[in-house]
Amino acid sequence: MKHNIFKGLLACGAMLALAGCSENAWNDEYLDGFEVPPVDDRIEELTYELTADDYTKIAAVDAVVDYVEKTQGLSEKDAKSALTKWAANGYFTDQYPANDLLPLWMNSYSFPYVAASNKSTLEITYKEQVASDPVCDAIYKGRVITLENDDYMKAWGGNDFTNAFTPSMPASSYLPAILADKYTLVEQEADSYVLVNFNVAESEPAFEPVTLTDIDKVVVNGSYTLYGTITAICAQGYILTDATGSLLVYYGKTFTPDSYKIGDIVQVSGKGAQYNGGLQLAPEAGKESVLGGEIYSYPTPVAMDGAKMNEMRDVILANGTSGTMPVYVEFSASVISTGSYTNFKVDGGETTGSAYQLTDEAKELFVKNETAAIKGYVLSVNTDRNTHAPTYVNFVITEVNGKAVAEMAEDKPVVPAPVEIESRPDNALYVYNGSAWTEASSVYLINQDELATMGITNGYMANATAWTNIPIFLKQTFPYAVAGDSKLVAFQSGAKYANCGRFDYDGAVWTKYDNIETKTDAYAKANNKWMFNPDKLMVLPARSEAAKAFYQVTVDWVSANEGSGYIDRGNSEFFSGCSAYYGNVNLDISQVEKYAASMWPDMSQNVVIPQMRHNFLYVTMPATLKTQYPNADLIPGYEAPIIYEIDYVSYYGSSAFEGQSGNVNDTVKYEVVGPAEFKLVYSTWLGGEVKDTPAE
Repeated sequence: MKHNIFKGLLACGAMLALAGCSENAWNDEYLDGFEVPPVDDRIEELTYELTADDYTKIAAVDAVVDYVEKTQGLSEKDAKSALTKWAANGYFTDQYPANDLLPLWMNSYSFPYVAASNKSTLEITYKEQVASDPVCDAIYKGRVITLENDDYMKAWGGNDFTNAFTPSMPASSYLPAILADKYTLVEQEADSYVLVNFNVAESEPAFEPVTLTDIDKVVVNGSYTLYGTITAICAQGYILTDATGSLLVYYGKTFTPDSYKIGDIVQVSGKGAQYNGGLQLAPEAGKESVLGGEIYSYPTPVAMDGAKMNEMRDVILANGTSGTMPVYVEFSASVISTGSYTNFKVDGGETTGSAYQLTDEAKELFVKNETAAIKGYVLSVNTDRNTHAPTYVNFVITEVNGKAVAEMAEDKPVVPAPVEIESRPDNALYVYNGSAWTEASSVYLINQDELATMGITNGYMANATAWTNIPIFLKQTFPYAVAGDSKLVAFQSGAKYANCGRFDYDGAVWTKYDNIETKTDAYAKANNKWMFNPDKLMVLPARSEAAKAFYQVTVDWVSANEGSGYIDRGNSEFFSGCSAYYGNVNLDISQVEKYAASMWPDMSQNVVIPQMRHNFLYVTMPATLKTQYPNADLIPGYEAPIIYEIDYVSYYGSSAFEGQSGNVNDTVKYEVVGPAEFKLVYSTWLGGEVKDTPAE
């Protein structure tokens, strides 16, 4: 547990004062027999820093549990469970705010200073999760897009285009206009971000006519460019159909069925193939383009009973080496197995039917031991490797009991296919400044090549991986960074998501800023309760260690800023009268004359004492408070004035001034008006409330 108790301020100042005790005979002469006015010695100025265990103690307070029940709508059991998880983090959050939870704990028996006296003050230090960098927040909430063919076509200005930017067509010249076309003015909010994925090529494209082939002309091992409509989708490819027939465009396990819809109009290049007698196209990497879409109307399916199924099976087997085009059929079947393999029996069929490479969603449409009405494409036939007898007739399913297996596309105008060119992926980060899209130059965006150097080839990096990799990457990329450098680093974190983090350099390593800050709040004890109160009360009884420490700060400030001529033996000053030896404000004119006469040309009491008071109120006390409380500031949302009060003892000796002599209790108050900036608002010397600052 880290805590300290101060009756006043730092004791180090008192140690300096004690070092000069023997040389302050003047105080012995004039303070001998003096009794300090009564002060409640139990009033304390406390500081406390929360430990990890304290968050657990807070979570166990009944009032805190009640608070979470009410604010989060939880049962008592769930509230306690939620608080246990919160306490393990060791910091406050918006959902568990310090300004609500701390007072509940501080007024419970588990708080060390619950029994402190009224008027005691406490500065309590804790950890709090704060908002991350606003730019990073905006990037996280922003869009991630990949340019499509129509975007490239707009950049190239016509049907002759390629799906890449080139040396003569740099991305930076066209992305602002592309983004402006993509998003309406309503969508383009100021400071919104878009991470754009696109292709770049090192050479210029050659625009030449493309020869398209009808599907019924495809043969095994021939190279073709096909143009058609997607009419069925499975887990490893899709059925492509044109006016002449259909085939399976087979990608295998790399296929992402969610990227396609029934009715997508596609141009794809590849080689003809067959598998188990079904005609296929093996596409070349990067040689496929979705050009548009339509709401596809299926032709009338072939009614398939058991006999028809046997007949179609035999046709596929007879043309096994050349491949048979899939045929669209409908039939009724009894489902005999589901799960990894969905199989069914058609009445009269000699071979078991099998749903080919169903997606997970499609598997849910089949119920074991029930009859299903099915539509789809007869695709291929599996055979026994030893006997070569048929074992399964495979179907790419489009509909089960009237429910479509895949989503239908919307009507979308066809955009011509781009000219093929060798390219590589790249990216850029853009921000809308209120009138135009501009590249986000204040953020370092990790590109695809840099991801590859980290061993990442899928185009994006998971958050956990990023937080580990980026500090190493920055160390290698910025070898001349110096301590104090900071960088915002963005990256694509998923197929549709971006993220960003702030990284700070300490001269040796880059560290991610974790959005956890250490904060200190002020509390005061009143009516036997701790309550948030940024006001401060400094009670400085004469001769107290608190007063000595406080005034030593003033003495040091006067020596450094007003001149050593005001200083007596390092622990008293006669610019404003503060004594770190006896812990008072010495306004005895005889002592001023004895120890600082050279600084006061006119030693008249009516001249010196008012000026010393002025110096105390308007010069040395604001300077001392600024030194002692450098973090004092206005608090957002806190409307009451923040007052720093000092209760102190003035000493006039035997030379009465304005009817006062000896020791007098006085009070001065300052309002915090800015960062470590204090304005005088009350002084017993000036009769109470102070509204205006007098002239020098």
